Amino acid sequence: MLHYGKCVVRTLFLLLVCCSLSGCLSFGLILATDKDGNRHQSTWKSDTVTALSLGKDSNGKTGWVFVGEHFDYLLTQGGDNVVALLKDATIRRDKMRVKDGVKFLIDTDKKEFTGEVNVTYAWVDEKDKLAAVGYGFICADGAVNCTLSVMDLKGTIHQKNKDQSVTQQLSFYHPFTVEFYQYQRSMSGAKFGRVLLPVTLALDIVTMPLQLLIFSR
Repeated sequence: MLHYGKCVVRTLFLLLVCCSLSGCLSFGLILATDKDGNRHQSTWKSDTVTALSLGKDSNGKTGWVFVGEHFDYLLTQGGDNVVALLKDATIRRDKMRVKDGVKFLIDTDKKEFTGEVNVTYAWVDEKDKLAAVGYGFICADGAVNCTLSVMDLKGTIHQKNKDQSVTQQLSFYHPFTVEFYQYQRSMSGAKFGRVLLPVTLALDIVTMPLQLLIFSR
């Protein structure tokens, strides 16, 4: 018990030192151990996505962007269907919501994230319901809400561009929260391994700001 207490005190001391040196970069850390007890799910830096835009990175790559309050997220795969859906005048954007619990898996080696979002649509009449079905929504008999899983999303995380304008964005009626996580091997292999701080992960994954472009709606 005494040894355990010393370990706890030592861990807390290291956490305080790291926070004092780096300010923790505003990151929150949540650890969860999976069934085999060897991997941890580290969830860091939740963000609220408020709009969609068109953007270009420092290498000239152009793509659709999830505009967040803290970061911008350039989609390199899987965003076209979402864009077409949001730009369709038949679809009532105020009736669309992203379900809670959006999580993207971080790959630090490739500096990418992958994941999916699940969308609900509260159709109003047969016209917009049929339009939603055309985009892949599943509308069960008698159900008020249709559902769509947008899978295989992939992209990169970027610093905020301070020169953003509302003319460059398609705002969401219902912003959604996204959390990024990664699985990290426990050093001890025990059920409760050491706490891993995602400070270096943040520095590795966040890249230069995007240039947001004006696009037709």
